[in-house]
Amino acid sequence: MAMRLLGTISLLIAMSATSVFGAAFVHGPYTGAPSSDSVTVSWISEPPVAARVEYGVRSENGDDQAFTDSINVPPLEDNILVDTTHAVLSGLDPATRYAYRVVLIEELEEFSSPTGYFATEPNAGDSVSFAVLADTQQQLEGVNRLELVADAIAADPMDFDFILHAGDVVESPSMMYWDHWFASFDDMLLRAPMIPVLGNHEDNHDSYFDAFELPPGAGKDNERWWALHWADLVVVGLDTNANKANEIRQQQAWAQQHLSGSETHKFVIFHHPVFLSNSESGDTTYFYDALYHPIFVENRVDIVFNGHSHHYEHIVRDGVTYLVVGGGGAELRETTPEDIQDSHVSVEDRYFYARVTTSPDGIAVETVSVAREIGGTAVLTPDLLLDSFFLPTEPASETDQATGAEPFQAIISAAALALIAFLGFHS
Repeated sequence: MAMRLLGTISLLIAMSATSVFGAAFVHGPYTGAPSSDSVTVSWISEPPVAARVEYGVRSENGDDQAFTDSINVPPLEDNILVDTTHAVLSGLDPATRYAYRVVLIEELEEFSSPTGYFATEPNAGDSVSFAVLADTQQQLEGVNRLELVADAIAADPMDFDFILHAGDVVESPSMMYWDHWFASFDDMLLRAPMIPVLGNHEDNHDSYFDAFELPPGAGKDNERWWALHWADLVVVGLDTNANKANEIRQQQAWAQQHLSGSETHKFVIFHHPVFLSNSESGDTTYFYDALYHPIFVENRVDIVFNGHSHHYEHIVRDGVTYLVVGGGGAELRETTPEDIQDSHVSVEDRYFYARVTTSPDGIAVETVSVAREIGGTAVLTPDLLLDSFFLPTEPASETDQATGAEPFQAIISAAALALIAFLGFHS
């Protein structure tokens, strides 16, 4: 199929580059796990060689970018059961935007990557911007829709602090699919740190945990669920593939802990939708309305981002905004003829991403249409928004009165959790 051919071509290109220039990048470079004073730079090279990561405060004029600091990175050892090199840049200045590049070193030759960018945690009160996408599984034929969405994010004029991914990064966790994904997203990955959550297609595979360095978390490799506390906002990432009672309880406690703080803006991201108008899934199919929605209501979560259903939907329940953002390139799905309760916008034929900006005044969201599916072909839709809205910041006391939420009761019987697992809610 065409997409399989694209994956093969990307690998051949890397091999060709190796033969001409020495070592070459197969994946990346890209960044992850941003904090107030550090970030992780990641890549795979072929062959694995020593490298130097050069970095410096981002220049307003990219043509005269200076890399004032560097760290040396040895090649991966042959006996290490990982493919990706992760180099931590520490001791960075807070509230600062940086530029970086990775220089591969093989004998007397050096090969430099394009310049990438990241930011350290800003100061309280500063504006924060980020992009969100989901469901970037490899399609079997036609134009590379993944690259269409990725290139649109890469060209977006907004200065993103990070990029969130709501799962189903790849079709299957094999190297062929990862090669194609990284080749499709290479320019976007240079824009800002990538912070995903697990989808069902990743299958909880080691390759996912090898590829990404995430904020502090728990579960497998401390990365199945995580929390990013970033100035005035918090983002909690969960793994909704979990179907064991103890894993669900742990994530309920994790969400409660990290969403109960004093941050002005609160976001959650996980793969399977809580509410949606999907012809295959319907409303509350996955039981997350019982498992997690009460926690979100109690803690005044602003927005929950989900994927899995390959369409866009904007739903508001009990003061919580739910956005289904499964338009990253996977085959699109139909929605139900009639939208579910409290669905404000539902669109089924677009590839898209969302961009979010927070400020002390509130949260601005724009859902950017990249292309429309017409007759089996993705047709570009420049300068078109599927949705745009603003959530004003409310004082905590007023919000408490407005929601009227009952305190969260983290008591769900083992029998009830076992029933949820038995019904199979993450296909």
